[in-house]
Amino acid sequence: MDEKEFNALVARVGEEAAKKIKAESERVQKDLDIKLEEAMKKGASKDEVKSIVDKAVEGLNTLHNEAVSKYDEILKKQGEELGELKLSIKANKNSEPRTFRAAIMGALEEKKAEIDAIVKSQGRGSQPAIVLEVDKAAVVMSDASTIGAGVTQYTLTQNTGIISAIRRRMERYLQSVSVGTISSPRALWIEETGPQGTAAFIAEGAGKIQLSTLYVEKTASVQKIAVFGKVTLELLNDLPQLVSYIEAYLMKQLTVKTEDQLFNGDNTGNNLNGAITLATAFTGGANAGSITAPNEFDVLSALALQVEVAFGIANAVYIHPSTWAKMKSLKNLNNTPIWKDYVDTLGDVVIDGMKIITTTAVTAGNFVGGDMSVLRVLYLDQLNIQIGLDGNDFTNNMKTILVEQRLVQFASANDTPCLVKGDFASAKTALAAA
Repeated sequence: MDEKEFNALVARVGEEAAKKIKAESERVQKDLDIKLEEAMKKGASKDEVKSIVDKAVEGLNTLHNEAVSKYDEILKKQGEELGELKLSIKANKNSEPRTFRAAIMGALEEKKAEIDAIVKSQGRGSQPAIVLEVDKAAVVMSDASTIGAGVTQYTLTQNTGIISAIRRRMERYLQSVSVGTISSPRALWIEETGPQGTAAFIAEGAGKIQLSTLYVEKTASVQKIAVFGKVTLELLNDLPQLVSYIEAYLMKQLTVKTEDQLFNGDNTGNNLNGAITLATAFTGGANAGSITAPNEFDVLSALALQVEVAFGIANAVYIHPSTWAKMKSLKNLNNTPIWKDYVDTLGDVVIDGMKIITTTAVTAGNFVGGDMSVLRVLYLDQLNIQIGLDGNDFTNNMKTILVEQRLVQFASANDTPCLVKGDFASAKTALAAA
């Protein structure tokens, strides 16, 4: 609640109290009118009428005073609560979630004296690199909190309401997997393997069955992704343009490549271990060779079944937008789109508990999904931005901006059967009845 909403609430509380007091007064006044009318019909004397009026006025004053006292007490209590709320609003005014633009602006403002010194000296002399630490506060992305949040050129152009969500592709992936942080450059987990023996009911006096299993340590290395760009000292001195440069170009390149690796990384060299590399091939399971003229919806239903048989719970599947466009054209015998049968109350398309999510990170005609929660994405450190000299920056009055981040993705070998990949053409062939 902001201050404007708070003031409106105060006005509304006072208005409601006044209405209640007025209602009490009108009720007493109506009662007086009825009694006077009855008295006049009976031929009451002047003194009798005066007595009725005096009693009514006395009752009206009593009720009015009681009402005022009662609602004054209520208003006092509400006023105390609203006062505390107002203090809370003021106290938290500066602790609201910040956009990435605001985070960078804040970090740059803290280093403004150092940047001004570099600009004033025209880049000459020995100067340490400027390091910015940008927090990762979560925000609700909207026009008010992103493009329209500052004074940057916003008043010089007409806002169309269109927002290019730089991090959107990454967020589409991370919404379905397990995300966290890590404090060392290697992630370690323990896998249970090689079980021996099987539990069984036994006869009285018979020997018990011995069970055993092995626990093996597994590790995965954190990988770094980094991009850089060069800017002139003139641009460096113009903070809004610098923020726009970092946000619209460097950040976009970094986040798009990160999501590509989370999907397609082959786990070689410095590449991440991608979901498609980790996933198990589609088999069709119990539905293989049993469906007449199978379509893409039949494939995804079989995928969810394959995951369930592997003791997982399918929560998401990723497909290319063009694949989804084709699926939306499929119709049932009543000539109505099949996909509408799978829309849930939130408007998402869900097949056997598995949400369909489109992304261009997956090749058209292919799919990957299942129990995406078995994938772990861990970030080693915060998004790091550095500004310093590189190569011939000194002689060209330029500075280099470096953006980097370190993360790791892994899944236990025990869980990979819950991730399924394939292409629709082959999957439909596997499901088709002979």
